[in-house]
Amino acid sequence: MRLFCLIGSFLLANQVWADDCQLSKIGKMRVDMMGLRPTTLVRVNGTNTRFILDTGAFYNFMSSANAASMGLDPFPAPKGFKMSGVGGDVNVKQAFVNRFAIPGMPIKNVIFLVGGSDAGNALIGANLLEQADLELDLAHGSVTMFEPIQCDNTPLAYWAKEYSVVDILPSRKNSFDRRTFLIVQINGTRLRALLDSGAPVSVMARFAAERAKVNVITPGSKAVVGTGVGANSVKEWTVNVDAFSIGAETINNTQMQVIDGSIANGVDVLLGADFLLSHHVYIANRQKKVYFTYNGGRVFANATAASNSDTPDGVAADNNDKPKNAGDYYLAGQAHLARGDIVAAIDDLDDAIRLSPHQSSFFVARARAHVADKHPNAALDDLDIALSLDPKNGDALLTRAELRLSSNDRAGAASDVVALSNMLPSGSMQAQAVADLDIKLGQPMAALPLLDGWIVMHENDAMLGHVLSERCMALGLSNQMLNDALRDCNDAIRRDGKKPDYLESLGLVEWRLGHYSESIKAYKQAVDQAPDSAWSRYGLGLAEISYGRQDSGVADLNAARALDPQIDERAAKYGMSAAR
Repeated sequence: MRLFCLIGSFLLANQVWADDCQLSKIGKMRVDMMGLRPTTLVRVNGTNTRFILDTGAFYNFMSSANAASMGLDPFPAPKGFKMSGVGGDVNVKQAFVNRFAIPGMPIKNVIFLVGGSDAGNALIGANLLEQADLELDLAHGSVTMFEPIQCDNTPLAYWAKEYSVVDILPSRKNSFDRRTFLIVQINGTRLRALLDSGAPVSVMARFAAERAKVNVITPGSKAVVGTGVGANSVKEWTVNVDAFSIGAETINNTQMQVIDGSIANGVDVLLGADFLLSHHVYIANRQKKVYFTYNGGRVFANATAASNSDTPDGVAADNNDKPKNAGDYYLAGQAHLARGDIVAAIDDLDDAIRLSPHQSSFFVARARAHVADKHPNAALDDLDIALSLDPKNGDALLTRAELRLSSNDRAGAASDVVALSNMLPSGSMQAQAVADLDIKLGQPMAALPLLDGWIVMHENDAMLGHVLSERCMALGLSNQMLNDALRDCNDAIRRDGKKPDYLESLGLVEWRLGHYSESIKAYKQAVDQAPDSAWSRYGLGLAEISYGRQDSGVADLNAARALDPQIDERAAKYGMSAAR
């Protein structure tokens, strides 16, 4: 049974369509790109919030912290029920949302799975999005659901005369899986791909890359760490791809992301929001086909080659849909910013503000564009205006606090952090970001309740190791509960390995406890990985002097001072000196 009512229809045009084919519009969602995350406004039990539109999620999904912030009461899922994705499998609970509304599409009694890593916002999955046909036009800020009527043999790229088309593959999971699987080719090798709007960038699994004869490890290549729905972090590399093909499109000499792990459910490649921003896509679920056209610009976010080489061969860009009002310009600006087209983003946001100069969110968006363009003063000016229009705009406060701190306006940053701390739900991703700022501002005690609340709600989160290390550092700096701090550091290292910031936290706590040889060992390992960390150098010097190695300790202290001339003053605030 459909959850929606048909609210309008139109005849297809621009091509030779079947006379009786119609698309009945179920509803159109306004899409606001937050970075490379497509979000839409929803109303949960009477409260407005933003959810991520995630065609790669088998089912609607939220973290435990999301559920708590919305006052939901999760209950057990069927025994053995799990979610799979990047980072592994996760056990989940369920939660009912009795009143759930997307503008224009009221729904009741929607079920969400609860658990896993926190994306910051809840996810609307394919079980809801792909009940019918789905049009994804992220570049123009819209996702539309259609019910096709007598269109079985009609091409459904209604907006264009020329288009590409690929077949939808059946799910290998079960018949209830509505996600969109299709075939792509990388270096001539056929791979199974998933259209995943919830993945910020397109990625392929390492075993698939190796099958496609992609060199993952090359001289000078460095892995970064990424996360997904699972509790484990994964290594990622940017790799060169000779040829990527989907349907009639081929991109030569581009770059993609490879993850050191599986994607789950037999998927080789995720086609993420970067791919979807560069294409206008219609998922014809009734026909089992995907129609798409190229919007122009770079296809993959990690591509470093000149833009001409990251353009599909033989495909004309479809750029006919121009913004018509302030909201259109705002959404277009957000989409351009997500794709890294900063000049176009600022132009669009200038027009949005000119047409509607009293929207706080427009100024926040332009501030982000100025940050990306390395103009922090212009960004600060926009954030000041945004907060004059809406003093409780949390995104504006957080961004301004970070900018003020980076420009050494510590008093201004601290003021923003205090204002923001009073607004945050316990355990939210923003609360963790504020805790990080508290530590940087020399207020570790203020960070502790925020970190405690986050950890309680994220016991299986991929970020847990990082936050445990942060709490270890906060306790070490404040010289409180040192045995608990030591446990946090050791737990973080057991989860994620000996990362330099984890070792730095461990070295401090071991020094506070008087375990000087253990402190030296931890700090040396940190310095080996991050030789330019003044704090690790300074801690190593203190530990060596405390252990009786005066000369080497003084040398390390001097090396730290060369990296950070103010480090003695900062360390003294925490009672950190060799003569303690």
